[in-house]
Amino acid sequence: MRLIFFLLLVSAAQSWAPVWAQSAPPPLRIYIPFEAAWDGMVETLGKNEFELLRQDRGQGFLLSNFREYASGLLTDSHIRKIGEEPKLIDGDWVRVRYQYEIRVALIADRETVVTVDANIQALQREYLGKETWIEIQTIGKLEETLLTQFGQHLFGETFSLEEPKKGFWERDPSYASHPYERIPRIVGPERIP
Repeated sequence: MRLIFFLLLVSAAQSWAPVWAQSAPPPLRIYIPFEAAWDGMVETLGKNEFELLRQDRGQGFLLSNFREYASGLLTDSHIRKIGEEPKLIDGDWVRVRYQYEIRVALIADRETVVTVDANIQALQREYLGKETWIEIQTIGKLEETLLTQFGQHLFGETFSLEEPKKGFWERDPSYASHPYERIPRIVGPERIP
């Protein structure tokens, strides 16, 4: 009996493994003032040609318009690139669209947390012609892309969401004029005079 229960637990954990492996990225904690983070996110959305349907600076909330991601014959494969495709019993997927919900929260004087959530919807067309928008569970790719673009907008093209390799900050910077001279690390978009 215990063996059967154990095998059921292992098989259940394995079926959930891909979902755990690909989920939305955690909130991004950055060491800049709220205003710089807010303005940086608004500018990043603008560069990507998103309109803001709602923005509440006091609540730290931004909501973008929907953007079409894919349509036509390849809609199934495009859904799988950004979300978990539900199985259809009747009909086909016709279009996929998404929008962003963004929260910018002040944690301390110069510490801000930015959270990005993508709302993904796919249009299902039944064989008799009825069309319905269905919510799609995200796998985090859209959120990761926007957070990376946001970080690159603030900190430069070398910004990445990945953690630096062990010992990265202990190395002497390659751009130092003297091998023993340490240049202070800039952790925000402000420049040191």
